Formats: sequence, C-alpha cells, structure tokens
Amino acid sequence: MDSTEEVTKLTGTEGGRWRVWTQGSSHLLDLDAMTVERVPGPGRPASFNDRPRPIRTIEECNVGASGRWTMVSDDPEVEFFWHVTSTVRRIERVAEPE
Repeated sequence: MDSTEEVTKLTGTEGGRWRVWTQGSSHLLDLDAMTVERVPGPGRPASFNDRPRPIRTIEECNVGASGRWTMVSDDPEVEFFWHVTSTVRRIERVAEPE
C-alpha cells in the first residue's frame, strides 16, 4: 500500500520535508528548516541551486504551474535570488533524514 502523502500546493506553512517534482529535476523543500535544494535529474546540468539555500518566500508552488520562490542571498551585493522551475508535476512529503 502506498502511504506517500501528496498535495497539489505548498505555501510554506505546512512544515516537514517535501519533494517537488518538475519536468526533469526535483527540489527538496525543508519547511521546518526553511531551505530548498535543487536535485538535477538524469542528463540535467548542474545549477547554482544544487545545495541547500534559505527560503525567503514561496511565491507559487502548485502542480500544473511553474514553481517560483526566492532564497536568501549569501552575496552582500545581492538582496535575494529568484528560482523559477519548469512545470510542477507532483509534490510529495518525504521522510525525515535519519
């Protein structure tokens, strides 16, 4: 029996860890730690966001639309970073790390 919890939207208030599946990659959102990390799929190039980054805002994270969020910058000359995904295909809760 599949006990994976899936939702169609994240706002940032849900808590827990969530994997947002897009067209070719996924994004791990830890809403307790308020971090996000891109996980490139097979054949996808590395990205600036392939490490945990502090979430500033979640503008949109809905199945069927592009995900859009901002992240706190670690560059003193840049206020924040934007990330826009391809179409979100699925959002599922993932287990806490051991």
